[in-house]
Amino acid sequence: MAKLWDGLFARVRFVALGGRYERFVSRCGQAGIPLARLRPVPGGVCGVMPARYYKQAAAQARPCRTRLRVKRRQGLWFRLRRYQGRWGLLLGPLAFAAVFVLMQQMVWSIRYDTALTPAQRSDIRQALYSMDIYEGAFLNQIRLRQAEKQLLNQNEGLAWVSLNFSGGRLVVEAAAAQPQPAVEENVYADLTALTDGLILEMNVQEGFAAKQPGQTVAAGEVLVTAGKKDYDGVLIPVHAKGTVQARFTRSYQCTQPLKYQSQLPTGRVWSCFSLRAADRRLALPARQPGELDRCTTSHRPLTLLGFALPVTVEEQLVMERQSEMVRLSEDQARDKARLACLRQLFRDFPDARILRQTEETSAGENSVTVTVVLQVEANIAAAEQM
Repeated sequence: MAKLWDGLFARVRFVALGGRYERFVSRCGQAGIPLARLRPVPGGVCGVMPARYYKQAAAQARPCRTRLRVKRRQGLWFRLRRYQGRWGLLLGPLAFAAVFVLMQQMVWSIRYDTALTPAQRSDIRQALYSMDIYEGAFLNQIRLRQAEKQLLNQNEGLAWVSLNFSGGRLVVEAAAAQPQPAVEENVYADLTALTDGLILEMNVQEGFAAKQPGQTVAAGEVLVTAGKKDYDGVLIPVHAKGTVQARFTRSYQCTQPLKYQSQLPTGRVWSCFSLRAADRRLALPARQPGELDRCTTSHRPLTLLGFALPVTVEEQLVMERQSEMVRLSEDQARDKARLACLRQLFRDFPDARILRQTEETSAGENSVTVTVVLQVEANIAAAEQM
């Protein structure tokens, strides 16, 4: 400890030769100059004094005709004085130490829980990127807690999310939420027919059947009622639930132009790269996408020889598209019109089963109109509140 203490303060080891050196030592004591480790040497005396008293000691040595010389300099001040004019040698390590401490708050890498699927990892990465959390961003605990809440609010498929940040590594842990059972509405509603048809089968789970299989119904008629009067005439409300399979005929008409404007890909694909770090974004020179082009953005860490750097690479894959006039033959237009009619059918009745199909086609000067008549079996029951 004494050596360490001595090394921090500037001291000089001196030797006083010739003249009346004994008087020199006395005068230094009277002047308050601290001399330590005094010992005789041939023709004089040597010792140690603080460097700041050396000029005063030299003034006391001149009247005594004593030569005062410095044999050795000690202390941090003299060590740093060697680098006078070369401060970069000292500031370099200090700057490196400051940057190293600062880098502890920067994200160097992001690790994900092995239980997460690749799709879940991709969704979480995109969500974190939208919150400005990526390789190269500075983090604190407040931002991490806010990010956890936003992830849970944005992704209903996650039961919990934990973001742990330490030593430049962000670890993302999450668990998928268990599917919640659907809660049925307990609203008093009748089941009515969506269209005219012949009832084939009824599966009434709750409520009171108003029709029977084999009967025909019109659109809007009640199939299953949600209430029935008892012997006293009091209405007993229930929640009507069930399915009614019926056979019916449905017709759709769609018109397809022979010429129309569409945005089609040209086959040219290129990438635009950007680097993000420390809340800064540097776009690398590249061809910029147009208004009609389709862009797909992905993010990944920048690596050097397999070592991840605190920099995120944003790649924007651009697929060029241009507006062109599409010309169809009559057969192609008829097929597209027929497909549009079938799509409309399945939008109205998702469980429809086509029994028979007939169609009529009429060609105009610039379009083709298709009328499709379909014989279908499907569930025609729909809830209508009382």
